[in-house]
Amino acid sequence: MKCIVSDTINFLSRTFPKIYSSLYLEYLKQYASTYSVNKTQLRALIIIKNNEVISMTALCNRLNIEKGSLTSMIDDLTEKGYVMKERDIVDRRKYLISITESGEEIASDFVDKLKLKLEERLIKLTEEDKQKYIGAVKTLEEIFDKYEQE
Repeated sequence: MKCIVSDTINFLSRTFPKIYSSLYLEYLKQYASTYSVNKTQLRALIIIKNNEVISMTALCNRLNIEKGSLTSMIDDLTEKGYVMKERDIVDRRKYLISITESGEEIASDFVDKLKLKLEERLIKLTEEDKQKYIGAVKTLEEIFDKYEQE
């Protein structure tokens, strides 16, 4: 079950940021308030953690926010010690964002708690429905991976 939950969280956070946010919006708000971050900052920390290093442009696209808003948000997260912003050595016009140990702790703690919430929902499924669910997630991932490579 834990593998299913992990795969689901990773799949949703990478592939469906809007759906991911809307499904867990209330939980994002609740959890974010326990730290000094808002829900968008928490989503950003999770995306950065999953990618290890990400460009400002890619993060902007994943969060579906304006670049000016992202710059302010990254500056705030940098001041709080949750992320680091460094110039790309290949293209000096770009900035790359990576997560710090403190930021990773927040993102990991949230994902762990989210896994428990999702597991509570999935545990109620019949064995047949669990297998269908696993198959559907794998099929979607294969489909998106196929089109991502083009």
